[in-house]
Amino acid sequence: MNTTNWDSVKFRASSWGNLMTDPKSAEDKKAGRLGETCKAELIKIYNLVKYGRRKEIVTAAMDKGKLVEKDSIAMYSYLEGVEYHKNEYQMENDFFTGHPDVYSGIDIYNADTVDDMKNSWELDSFTPWVDAKPDKAGVCQLNCYYDLTGAKSGALVRALMDCPPEVLEGEKYYLLRKMNVISEDSPEFKKAEAELVRNLTFPDIPPQERLIKIPVERDDELIEKMKFKVPIFRQWLSDFEKKHLSLYKTQVV
Repeated sequence: MNTTNWDSVKFRASSWGNLMTDPKSAEDKKAGRLGETCKAELIKIYNLVKYGRRKEIVTAAMDKGKLVEKDSIAMYSYLEGVEYHKNEYQMENDFFTGHPDVYSGIDIYNADTVDDMKNSWELDSFTPWVDAKPDKAGVCQLNCYYDLTGAKSGALVRALMDCPPEVLEGEKYYLLRKMNVISEDSPEFKKAEAELVRNLTFPDIPPQERLIKIPVERDDELIEKMKFKVPIFRQWLSDFEKKHLSLYKTQVV
């Protein structure tokens, strides 16, 4: 049975919101035990590192996000009056690994700011961000990016872009099958199709109403807390592997 060198494992920025979740009971927290959400995230990391398995979820919304990324960065730059760039590099240090979406500055290694930028699928998933505060996951993720790049500030950025034609056509096809009408020329389908297009494209909404920026402060104390947790998590993973491998002692040939 092969064991893993858990001492070299680095933790993804996107995992830290769950990893920093405390146990529910005050007793477990006082005893320094890990919470169930934290352990569930560590098991996902275990499966990825040891077995190279990770559940990949691909949705139309994710496809849209990739296809409109360039245009959303251009809109962001226009509205802010700052030249933002798409980051092409996976960053890592002794503790963290991550891929900031957007940065300003000379390059990602000398970034002034780094942002987590997401494109909303529709208006109903976009406008709630107007009244939102940075969530724990976002704060942890951005502070990992700050430590990886040296950037002093950044934000959670949410954009609302038109659904690209190739994704929109897929949604129309799905709608046609779902409605079970005679053909795409059916008046009933035509009406539903028009409503679909209206809900997924936004030419009537000005750019300044299609971008939301939620600043996240750099928190060096939080960064140090996360770094302090790294050897604890590595030890937990090592102990978990020992427990796993001890279930059956007999080697299967």
